[in-house]
Amino acid sequence: MAARNPSLKLAPSSSAPALPSTVLGCITAYEPDRGVLVDFPGNPGGPVPARLLIGVSIEALRRAAASRCPAALLFENGDPTLPLIAGLVQPPGSQEARVDGERIVLTGEEEIELRCGDASISLRKDGKLVIRGAYVETRAKGMNRIKGGSVQIN
Repeated sequence: MAARNPSLKLAPSSSAPALPSTVLGCITAYEPDRGVLVDFPGNPGGPVPARLLIGVSIEALRRAAASRCPAALLFENGDPTLPLIAGLVQPPGSQEARVDGERIVLTGEEEIELRCGDASISLRKDGKLVIRGAYVETRAKGMNRIKGGSVQIN
């Protein structure tokens, strides 16, 4: 029989206090002097300033406040006056990306598709590029070149 490790501690007994769970609240405002204000069920005094545990732009916070975006909240030491924003709850299919920079790389294992209304651009793993639209227009100041193993028009 193996010897017991004296430094190994057992899980706390059921009499240990439960840790607070995440609370679903909402971002109500962004004020430059107070920061992000949140409200949540059981909040005794109305919206309170919260600290962020996530990286998010001021623009995104203003949009979240305008739409009363749901936020996952934790509370420092269980204190309802000290909320921490752990994340923003995104509605399915409504993700938005705003990227500024000289180069943007999007990578997909099988396919990347950009879509707006009846128009779409698909990049596929096998190298196929598909551009679809009710009207497709190309313009160039210089030469507009079409190259391929073969070119078929109509």
